[in-house]
Amino acid sequence: VPEDLPETFERCAEVLKQKLLSYQSQTDDYYNSCLIEFQDQLKLFEKELPYVSQLAVDSLLKEHEQKLSYSTGQIRHLFNKQLEDWERMK
Repeated sequence: VPEDLPETFERCAEVLKQKLLSYQSQTDDYYNSCLIEFQDQLKLFEKELPYVSQLAVDSLLKEHEQKLSYSTGQIRHLFNKQLEDWERMK
């Protein structure tokens, strides 16, 4: 039996729980850092806004909304798939 393989189901479940909590914490940290970066970008954008035509702004906004929506969907899909995999392993 490999040394790093949990000996009981309960221990395996505890290890999995700790890993999930760690992943959740990492995800929360990453999410928060992304929000801060996005806020900084918005501040810079607002500073430069008077120099950009409205048409360009509308186009950029639509493009970024689409990218954000796609990325969020991808992350949500992968996260849900991983949760399903873990649920099946129970």
